[in-house]
Amino acid sequence: MGRPSKPAELLKSEGKSHRTKQELAFRKQQEEATLTGKKLEEPRAIKDLKIAHATFLKTRRLLEAINKNDDLYSAATCRYCTNTQKLADAEESIKVLKAELEELRESRSDYAEDKAIPDYYRMLTKLEDTITKKEQLAAGIRKELTDFEKENCMTIASSLRSIAKQPEKKANPLLEALANA
Repeated sequence: MGRPSKPAELLKSEGKSHRTKQELAFRKQQEEATLTGKKLEEPRAIKDLKIAHATFLKTRRLLEAINKNDDLYSAATCRYCTNTQKLADAEESIKVLKAELEELRESRSDYAEDKAIPDYYRMLTKLEDTITKKEQLAAGIRKELTDFEKENCMTIASSLRSIAKQPEKKANPLLEALANA
């Protein structure tokens, strides 16, 4: 996949484009046509989640910086934010389970005194299995987040790629008249 062409605003700010003013104006018009014109709005469900809310605000600021703060990207942005919250929750749960596992290991001597070593190992194994499952869940969420990041970037890049680099050439009416004669 080739590098996407630069947005018209960037070409204008660089001041060294080989494109004509007409081509730049056409390109800017086409770029604006790919957006809905509605600002990205935060849903109530995201506002209620602390980490998802912070992620949404950060993402919106970044999209504003590149003039892509558009409601067109809301679905991917909201999925990304909720998954960020899920990942934080899963990591917190893993942290708590690991603390419990450490406490259980420290209390081994108590189980040995009560001759409940089989129960101790059963609980130890269950706790370790639970931690492993939670870590697998967190790894899956991390992969989804990476996929969302790639998807979002590719969506923005693809919107730039869909814009024609040059306006359509208008046919010369004199040549058309001569050709039809």
